[in-house]
Amino acid sequence: MRDYDVRRTLGSLYAPDKEPTLVQVPQQLFCIVDGEGKAEEESYELAVQLLFAMSNTLHAQFGRHRLYQSFTISPLECLWSPLEVENRQTWRWSAMIAQPEWLSEELFLQVRDQVAFKQGLYAGSAYLGLLEEGLCVTAMHTGSYEDEGATMESMQIFCDEHDLKRVGNSHREIYLDKNRHTQSELLRTVIRFPVEAL
Repeated sequence: MRDYDVRRTLGSLYAPDKEPTLVQVPQQLFCIVDGEGKAEEESYELAVQLLFAMSNTLHAQFGRHRLYQSFTISPLECLWSPLEVENRQTWRWSAMIAQPEWLSEELFLQVRDQVAFKQGLYAGSAYLGLLEEGLCVTAMHTGSYEDEGATMESMQIFCDEHDLKRVGNSHREIYLDKNRHTQSELLRTVIRFPVEAL
């Protein structure tokens, strides 16, 4: 039996076309850490470290738990909510990694405690959450994060052409590559934001 892999099961969400498309995003379970500021700041880097530590611990050390089923660790995602678009210091973020549906709150807390005890990370900021975005516009951005504006603009044009209105000003990014091991021009980032029909 193959491992459960969210990228394979929800392919339209994790491997969209370069051109904007409309998708329906179902409810998903995430391990989440909230914060504020730029991605380059220590608080964000620590959040990412914690999220992967928890996912890796669940994957590698809880195989004998009665709830455990084989799964592939999902990519990092982040929901960005700008208060002032031009001032990234004011942006609020929710960094997250999708988790298998069988992960219970009780087991999640066991994993969190183990990460805190064995790895010395402050894990109290991590929580388990169910999120459902519904109707969204999405596109694959290839290249530097700093060049995402062009992809976002094409997504807005798609909305205008299809009588769609963006809901709020938050957007989600899904990071399919590790930026420290991939040349910036080759980085693949899924961009998505919720919409409604006019």
